Amino acid sequence: MNPLRVLMLTAYPAIGGPLPKLAPLVADGLRRCGCAVAVAGWSAHCAGHESVGAKVVGRAADLVRVHWRIRSWNPDVIYVATAHNWPGLLRDLPLVLTVRRGRPPVVLHLHGSECDRLGRPGQRVFTGLSRLLVRRAASVMLLSSDELDVWRRCCPDVEFDVVVNPYVSPARSELDAKTSCQGGRGRVATLLTVARLIPEKGIFDLMDALAVVRRDRACRLLVAGAGPAREELAQRAVALGLHASVEFLGYVGGDRLADAYRKADLFVLPTYFAEGFPLSIVEALGYGLPVITTPIRGAADQLVDGENGVFVPARDPAVLAEAIKRLLDDDALRSRMAASNVARAADFAPDRVVPRYARILECAAARPR
Repeated sequence: MNPLRVLMLTAYPAIGGPLPKLAPLVADGLRRCGCAVAVAGWSAHCAGHESVGAKVVGRAADLVRVHWRIRSWNPDVIYVATAHNWPGLLRDLPLVLTVRRGRPPVVLHLHGSECDRLGRPGQRVFTGLSRLLVRRAASVMLLSSDELDVWRRCCPDVEFDVVVNPYVSPARSELDAKTSCQGGRGRVATLLTVARLIPEKGIFDLMDALAVVRRDRACRLLVAGAGPAREELAQRAVALGLHASVEFLGYVGGDRLADAYRKADLFVLPTYFAEGFPLSIVEALGYGLPVITTPIRGAADQLVDGENGVFVPARDPAVLAEAIKRLLDDDALRSRMAASNVARAADFAPDRVVPRYARILECAAARPR
């Protein structure tokens, strides 16, 4: 029997973020499942702002290359790692509309979805194009049951599946090297957030909460990530008297990111962004960090309040500050959460996660169109 031939479209490494990290794990996992995999770029070509001309030329060139690969390699199925928003729609619709008669079938993996806009007043065009996109796909993979419910109400005739992203936990030696918080008010505890620097990630709320916590707790904040709100955040830190307590690391990966996780005592991400399940939360689990986040989408599916961390409402710095103080003051609770989270991260291992991807792709390839 010939192996399933998968043409995998995913983000270019230069853009940063989670997709370039996930791509090799998914590709290698599919190969271990017996698939033949070819990978092609499908996203912005660089990090930061792209001009309109660069976007048009870049996406058109990508589409031409994909169709050349379809003709030359003859894949059984196309797997597209993407997001559901205006940029994603404008990139993905030309693909699904130009693959003739659904052959090869296209499977979309939405790593974030603005599905809350579907069917709302003023969103008729967005809703119509979203429905057209998913109905031209053979299957759609989502990262949370919340998104699944919304999409099924909007498009009950489309095949949807909820999956999780793969993650390789750090080696035991890395965990042993991690500094642990020993408690006590004289120690400077370290909070960590890893996110794109935009308001929707809750970073401004975290800054306000830190100002409250620091009134009677010695702590600092490491901010790993880049984004358009970087300068405004720096100004907020100065205005709150936090300029010496907040360190902006910029976009980091590899050893530098691992070092930030090892130094941290808590991971904090009070997000209200339209994402499925942030990879940074899974990374925090892998390093045994208690997690403070909002109970939205994939976080609500994958985390247990009081076991993996603490859920807080979005856009509420006062409640966020209390959650931070509670965990900083309770060594035993943090220790229990650390052990639970290391064990939980093992559930995201590629060998456990990617076989489900392979089954979805196989079904899509076999389904009549």
